[in-house]
Amino acid sequence: MNPTNRNKEIEFNKSFHSLKSKEIRKITKILRNKVYPLINLKMHHNSKYSEKDFLDLLTYVAMTHDFTNNGSKTFELLKEDTPASNTVIHHIKKLDPDYIEKLFMKTFDRLIKMAIKYKPFREKIDLAIDITEQMYYGDENDSMVCETKPKNGTSHCFRYITINVVENGKRFTLLALPMHKFTTKLEVVNKLITYAKSKVKINRIYLDRGFFSTDIIKLLNELRIKWLMPAIKRRNIKTYLDKYAGVFSKVIKYEIESHSTGERATFNLVIVDNREGRKCLFATNLDVPEQLAHYYFRWYSKRWGIETSFRVKGDFKARTTSKYYSVRLFYFMWSVCLYNLWVLVSLIVALIFYIDLKKPLITTKLFGTILYSLEPRV
Repeated sequence: MNPTNRNKEIEFNKSFHSLKSKEIRKITKILRNKVYPLINLKMHHNSKYSEKDFLDLLTYVAMTHDFTNNGSKTFELLKEDTPASNTVIHHIKKLDPDYIEKLFMKTFDRLIKMAIKYKPFREKIDLAIDITEQMYYGDENDSMVCETKPKNGTSHCFRYITINVVENGKRFTLLALPMHKFTTKLEVVNKLITYAKSKVKINRIYLDRGFFSTDIIKLLNELRIKWLMPAIKRRNIKTYLDKYAGVFSKVIKYEIESHSTGERATFNLVIVDNREGRKCLFATNLDVPEQLAHYYFRWYSKRWGIETSFRVKGDFKARTTSKYYSVRLFYFMWSVCLYNLWVLVSLIVALIFYIDLKKPLITTKLFGTILYSLEPRV
């Protein structure tokens, strides 16, 4: 390439980058102005600060992974006259957890309505359901605390379940729900899928082996959706592993029965060798010829997209030692909201510039900085 053409290419790239950056700021501001007003903290009409002031601070604290107390002090260096940490916590902890859940469900509704205006969300999409836990070091009798496997010096946690899009470039969280120790997987899975069916066209849903049970499988079949999960090697299933030890793949119509309720559910039990030649088990209602059973590995690998989304949501997570469940719940839901905004900004800008979106166009840190800045220029 001659120097003249090379210089033209450099100038074009600089111009394109500048134009893309301006569009990112513009779309971020538009979405912020649509979402922020939905977060009603029930503040008094003559309050010195607005919801926007509180949310800007909470965004800053989340992006810096700080505690609200310290974050509010450093935020004052960027913005004048910002709320104090105790004021923020006061307003959040007085909110009822049910109110917070409904508040963010309304917010997720608005974000989904904005997302489905665009073609990628109007097509059939793959979803995954998963449970995430936040370890807790306080009193096990505190509100909503659940028992879990010991980790990092505690066996207690706060638990949430989410349903997420696991397609590249649009790993959006449709809904997040809190769980307490008496919440059954059956009821929350039913609620998540029913909600998702009302919002998007579902291609397949992936679940991990923690959902392998008679009642869940029966529910999935009744909801008339395509589903896939690893099967647990129970005693009856192990007999098939021995029987087909020398076979690359085998599909068996299998009936599972609950010992406690007597309920039954049927599914396709898939026995297939992975690349290392080790036998793997899948439970599904998908009908695929035995010679194509290796496709299940490709499809189920999409579920790892939910692991990526959980990891990225950590970029939007503030730290807290608060024992108030309202504070814990709000912080988690706000992190999901910020994550969805980030995904949506990348998606919209990619569509504007005809970019094949394989990964987000903007880092979480830069996105958060734009969001809590005084007034991003349009």
